[in-house]
Amino acid sequence: MKYILLIIFLSFSLLLSAQYKDLGKLYSKGKFEKAIEKGMLKLELLPDDAILNMIVGRSNVAIGKYKTAIPFLQKALAGKTDQASVQSWCLAELGTAYYHTGQEKMGVESLKKAIGMNATRNCTRFAHNQLMRFQENTFFQKWNIHETKHLRFHFQDESIIENVENYIKQHEEAYLNINNFFKIDLPKKIDFFVWKDREEAHNLFGRPLGFANSERKIINAWYQQTKGHEICHILCDIAIQPMKKSKLINEGICVFFDQTTRNKMDQARKVLPKDEFHLLELWESPTQYERDLSYPMGGAFVDFLIHKGGNDKLKQLLKDQTIENAEKIYPNFKDLVKTFEAMLER
Repeated sequence: MKYILLIIFLSFSLLLSAQYKDLGKLYSKGKFEKAIEKGMLKLELLPDDAILNMIVGRSNVAIGKYKTAIPFLQKALAGKTDQASVQSWCLAELGTAYYHTGQEKMGVESLKKAIGMNATRNCTRFAHNQLMRFQENTFFQKWNIHETKHLRFHFQDESIIENVENYIKQHEEAYLNINNFFKIDLPKKIDFFVWKDREEAHNLFGRPLGFANSERKIINAWYQQTKGHEICHILCDIAIQPMKKSKLINEGICVFFDQTTRNKMDQARKVLPKDEFHLLELWESPTQYERDLSYPMGGAFVDFLIHKGGNDKLKQLLKDQTIENAEKIYPNFKDLVKTFEAMLER
């Protein structure tokens, strides 16, 4: 009888190992939805299995379903397993999920625990890199933090700001003004890193300030940059989820919402090339013209389109920022382009 039970146990263990391997292959091949689908079926039979919960949780993190991932990863972490790698990966992925759902403190704690376990080289490296990506590493620990309802500011040096309270208030107002257009609730506050030293930032990131990471809801900006530009990038990406982007429209909407009082058309006229200029050529091939011409031209053109067609049509264009889509949205598109180009010449 004992022999029969042993055979059954070994057969079950081998079957379970094969199931893990099957799901692991799906995960490693990037077939996350399939891994979730099959994993959920297996969890109906084994709801407390740590490895199954871990794979389903990690797969949800991989496709950006952070809130959904958390209970699976928590269950896996609390489950019975003698594999340190399972616990460390659950901590690392939980740290990621916590961070993306606005639980930054818990996220950092989980990632640091994963690093402290040092269970596998890959997991330790992943957790360390996540802290770097979230800018929660030691370099930023001494930065001063201030929070509003929608923004979390990190100041490299507050002394360069004449009035910090007013600076923070103006940026929060910028967020509200821009979001009157996009109307989106973000899952976490935007982490807004305010730099004094542009050269130091360039050395760290390998690119000039400012820029936004919409996935992580992080902005890195020089302290004198416009209040709304990078905030607009994040709100637009999350609310609209553009399928196709063009520099003219993608930067144009952010110039339009930069919260300056400058007349957008006047700004475009100042940089109008002396030689022949064609808006559609700039749209399709921005490198054919002077660097950064897409910014003022895009800002003026977006302003023009809103006045001519309204917000809803512009949102349709933001979704697919191609000329072909613009022609579908605006029946008189060619005439609009001619009118805009004529206005530039005035």
